[in-house]
Amino acid sequence: MRNLILSLWYRYKEWNYERKCIKYFGVKPETIILSQENYDALVEKLNEPPEYNENLSKLLQKKAPWEIDL
Repeated sequence: MRNLILSLWYRYKEWNYERKCIKYFGVKPETIILSQENYDALVEKLNEPPEYNENLSKLLQKKAPWEIDL
């Protein structure tokens, strides 16, 4: 029963948060509003291949801690 009450309470808080964002800001929470120019720049940047990162490459070549033989 306690879990049900907590679940309902958190859903109410989440709904209330969304309702207040719409009321005060005119958008749902976590909505990004961009001009067409900024949107196009963002899409262009996301479509570019990532830059090479040597440190990340080294990290990904290492074994995970649970894969190391002791």
